[in-house]
Amino acid sequence: MIAEIRERILEAAHENRKMAMFHYQVLLNSAELLNYDPAEFCTAVGVPESYATEFRKMLSLAAVMRDSNSRIVEA
Repeated sequence: MIAEIRERILEAAHENRKMAMFHYQVLLNSAELLNYDPAEFCTAVGVPESYATEFRKMLSLAAVMRDSNSRIVEA
């Protein structure tokens, strides 16, 4: 999973959508990422450790979405 997330983020960087893809991937995989250390996750997927704040925000958003029965639907 981590390798796939890393690849998608790197591909999105070529289109200036790195941060958006990071957010999307964390939201999409939030259930599996709950026990990851945010800084370690960022290092593993090739983004600066400063993205750890964004990682935490996306996990919080995922919890809000779950609580409100919202979900991400891939096209």
